[in-house]
Order: sequence, then structure tokens, then C-alpha cells
Amino acid sequence: MMPPLPVRALAAAILFWSLAASAEPWNGTEPGTTTLQQVLLSFGPPTRQVHEDGAVVLTYQRKAAPGGTRSTRFHFDARQGVLRRVEVVPTKPPTQAGLVALYGPACGAAKSSEGGPDCHEEEAAPARQRWWHYRARGLSVLLDKQRRVKSMRYTEPLASASPTPARGSMASAGSEGATMPAAAAALDVPRAAPATGTLPPDTDSASGLATAAVDPSGAGAPDGFEDLLDAPAPAPPSGAIVEGWQGPEGEAADPWHETAQERQQDVLAVGGIYFQRAELTGLRSQGKTSYQPVLPALADIYLDATPSKHVRGFMMGRLAYDPLSTEANGPAAVLGQMWLKFDVAQRLFVTAGRQEIRWGSSQIWNPTDFLQAPNPDPLNIFDLRTGVDMVRLTVPWEAMAANLSLLGTANVEDVSEDLRRVRYGGGVRAEMAVGTGEIAATAVFDQSRRPRYGLDATMALGLLDFNAEVAWVGDGNTRLWARDGDSFVERTLEGRKLLVSAGVSATFNFAELYRAVIRVEGFHNPLGYDDRAFLPWLSSQGDFRPLFHGRYYALGQVNIGRRGVSQLSLIFTTIANVQDASYLSRLAFNSSPFDIRDIFVQTFVEVPYGERGSEFRFESIPADPTVSGSGLGVFRAGVSLYVRI
Repeated sequence: MMPPLPVRALAAAILFWSLAASAEPWNGTEPGTTTLQQVLLSFGPPTRQVHEDGAVVLTYQRKAAPGGTRSTRFHFDARQGVLRRVEVVPTKPPTQAGLVALYGPACGAAKSSEGGPDCHEEEAAPARQRWWHYRARGLSVLLDKQRRVKSMRYTEPLASASPTPARGSMASAGSEGATMPAAAAALDVPRAAPATGTLPPDTDSASGLATAAVDPSGAGAPDGFEDLLDAPAPAPPSGAIVEGWQGPEGEAADPWHETAQERQQDVLAVGGIYFQRAELTGLRSQGKTSYQPVLPALADIYLDATPSKHVRGFMMGRLAYDPLSTEANGPAAVLGQMWLKFDVAQRLFVTAGRQEIRWGSSQIWNPTDFLQAPNPDPLNIFDLRTGVDMVRLTVPWEAMAANLSLLGTANVEDVSEDLRRVRYGGGVRAEMAVGTGEIAATAVFDQSRRPRYGLDATMALGLLDFNAEVAWVGDGNTRLWARDGDSFVERTLEGRKLLVSAGVSATFNFAELYRAVIRVEGFHNPLGYDDRAFLPWLSSQGDFRPLFHGRYYALGQVNIGRRGVSQLSLIFTTIANVQDASYLSRLAFNSSPFDIRDIFVQTFVEVPYGERGSEFRFESIPADPTVSGSGLGVFRAGVSLYVRI
């Protein structure tokens, strides 16, 4: 039996008032209630952290972005550590009709009955964009000139706001404001300028709780820690502190909205990483098993200077040393990066010098990474490759969610012991977000080499993430060889070849804090060899490239992780040279044992198997017959320590 009309009206009014007085929640967070600690435990380390007008802003982009978003920014009160605003760029934005169905029509078209829907006020924004403000919900939606949803903002609603406020001008809010900000806000600033800055944390305020982690794809953070679960973590105990680190973030970072006063507070930042490995390899030779230990260590130290919000200089040096090595004479120093970055009217962004660059969406095989040699150990938690000497000009096109980059490269190569020459080159690269994915087209031109062209695409469909890379090349990164009877002769490539890598990943969340990621990847390499007789010859000539020797490769991987401060994950990987019937299996365990995300530890063991003499069970034979071979690999085990300084 239905209650009398006055009772129903009173209940509806109470329900409506309670909705109007509370903020619109997003992904388990609620402005005015959620704390900075809860966001860190729920979403993990952010891509970058900055201080803005008494607020701490955490930005999650690329792999760190929460599910269903391209980027998310959390604004916290710097002293209280309480969430004030969430800015979201969704991968699948709702349509105008969807917004009206979910949140209500324009206020002029809204029903005036007590049980009627909420309504939005419309406000003009730059570049022919429009704001839809749902004041009672604390929600604002930015639509572009084609009336497509560009971003969504969640804030604390006005407690005194009526359900259907009158139209009129809207006051802009500060960091504490309950109303929506003015149209020209941080998300309206160009986002294609890759630079970042650092500020020392204040342990007496909320800023001391924030964790600013390096983009794993750009700075070599362990793979087991880069993907976080979508389910929110439980609230931390009162007084818990998540310690932080400030360092060079990836290309997704963007400080161009910061003021000159903020930059003057911290012109120079100093930091780096320390990476230590201890490995033991078992080798079988002449019926006996020997053990070869290595203890390599390296330290990357960087200086990051930002004298102006338009200018940034960065230098990173690397010191490597292995006390057990019989080949090295002592510590070796190398320049990892050194570049200067500035913008021209915030329309053209210039980066000049040795800079880190990684192209390709596949995990193991990246044929479109034209400017770098293939990673010889892609399963390692740290990419040992250094930067590339070049000048890069980038022009963003926000309306198309795209950018265009023009490259000029210089490669210093040794021609002889006493002569070095510079090989110049150039390229062009265009990137664009398309639906739930991204597509990138590349063309690279070098002296003494044929032009190379590449296409790289990613797409998310439900639980599945697809990627594919296609490279169209006319030569190889090393010399190509052919059989001539019992000997080998160098050959040239006739015509062009297509190198293709592709993969698919599926992510499953279970038991609230656990996640399983299953990945399958393959690679077709027409520049490879199908004859094992080439292995000893290529090894003696220095032209052997692991994982790029054969013509067909496959990978299967299962990653089971538990989200939390310790970030536990167990990863099982198998790589196969399909045509060669050669395999390599690896079991790795990753963790942050001290509940600090700046310290990562990985232990692993890997075993090669398959037919003797195949790629993964190959014993290199030295050119000098009086010197014994290295032996056939039986296993490799080790532990790695990665510390952000």
C-alpha cells in the first residue's frame, strides 16, 4: 500500500536535499570527504605532483590513469589533505543525450515539481566551447565546439544551492570553492609540453603525503608495479604517511599552467635512482656445470632546472660498476640524458639534446622503435638504454587530441680507431587519440640507410587491450648474411619487408584487491633466420640480436598482483622462437618490502629449454680455437633492487 501523498512528498524532498548536499562521487572518491591517503592507496603513485595555490594536485595519465579515463587530476587542500576537485578526461565520454538522461536537462526545460530531475546551467568557454554546470550535484561538463564531452569535473556542491537555481553569472572558486571554476582552467591549457618540476614535500601538511612516481615506460620502473587495480583500497589508519619522491616524470607531464612564483620556489631539483643486481648463471660445458656470478650496479643522478614555466633543462649521468667483472677496468661513466626544453607562444614546443625516447606499444618486440637498438633484456625491470641525440619540434592539436613532431637526429659512430663521423637524420611522427585507443605514424630518414616507416595502434575493448606495430623497412639494424656453400657472405635486402608485432591483454579483478593480467604477444620478423648454422657466425661477427634472430616469436604471460603499499606481484613469462623450437621461461616476484613505493625488489629465475643449438640453448664459440666456449646456459637466477633517490 502506497503512503499518503504528503508523506511521499516529504520523503522525496528529504532525499533530494540529501543528494544536493553531498558531492557527486567518482570511482569511489567524493570531494569534501576522501583524503589524499585514500586516493594514493586506491590509485597508486601518480604520474606527477605539483603545488597550486595552496593545493596539492596529483595527475594520473597513460598507464597510471584509472580505468575508463585518459587522464585524471585530484586537487587536495594542502593543509587538510581533503579532496576538493576531480578533473576527468574519459575514454568513452557520454553524449549530450546521455548527460540529460543521467543528470537532467537545461534548467529552463526542467520540471518544477519537487520530484523533478536536476538541471544544468550553460556557460560559454573559450574556443567556442560550453560548460554545463550541475550546481546541486557539484558536477561540471566541458563540451567542445562540436558539442562532444571533453572533460568532467567533480567538486563539492553548494550546501545552500536550491535544486533549480536561477540563471546568471557564475563566480569562480578558489581551491576551497564549492562552485565550479571559471572556464579558463588548467585543463584548457595545452597538454603536449613534456616537462615537469619538483617541490620538496612538507611533512607537516598534506603535500608530505603525496607520492610522485616516475612513468614506468619512460624511467624504467618495474613492470610489476606499473599497472594498478581499479578497485579502491580500504582507508588507511589515522596518521599513516605514504612517503614521496620527486623526480623526472615521463612525457605526459605538463607544468605549463604553473605560475612563475611557484617555479621560483624550486628552480633546481636533484635526484636519481640506484639499481643493484646480483645474478648467478649456470653453464654446462664438457659434462660439468659451472656457476658465473655477476654483481652489476648503476646509479643515475639527475639535475632538473626550471627557471621559468617556459624553460626547462635536464641532465642525467650514469655510473656503472661490477666488481666481479673481468672485462671492465673500473667504474664506467656515461651521459644518459642532457636536453633543453622551451616553448614558443605555447604553440610550438622544442626539445634539444640527448633525450630519452621509447616508441612502440608491444611489451617485448618494438619494430617501430627506429631510433633505438632493440632492448637486449626486455624482461629486466630496468631498461639500460640511454638517450638519443636529436632536436624535436612538437605542435599539439588539442581539437583533434593529436600532436605532430619533427625530428632532427645526429648519431656519432666509430668508423675506425682514429676517425669518427656523424650520421645525420630526421623524421616525422604524428600521434592521435582515436576512440578508446591511440594511433601513431612514423617516418625516419638516416644517412646511409633507406627510409623506414611505422604504424603503431592501441585500442581497448571491454576487458581486452589490443596493440599492433607495423614497420616497413628496406634494411636491418645489423648486417644481413646469406649461405654460400660452407661459408657466409653479406647480402642486401631486395625490396622492402614488413615487420609486425601484435598483442592482446585481458585484466581481471577479483577479491577486491587482486588483479590478474593475461597477455599474449607475437612477432613476425622477415629479416630473421631459419637456419641454426647462422648462430655461431652471427655471434662471432657481432651481428647476433637476442629475440630478433628468428622469424617467428611468441610470448605468453600471466601477472597476478595485489594492490597495496607493498605492491606484490607474481609474473610468469614464456618466450618462444616458434620456428626454432626454442623456449625461455621466467618466474619473477616483485614487491615493495618496506611499504615504500620508492623501493622495489624483484627476485627471478629463468630456464631455457628446447633443442640443443637453438637460440635459447646456444653455446657461443669464440673465434680463437684455443679459448674455450662460454658453455651452454642451464639457468639464470637473481635479485634486483631499485631505489628512487
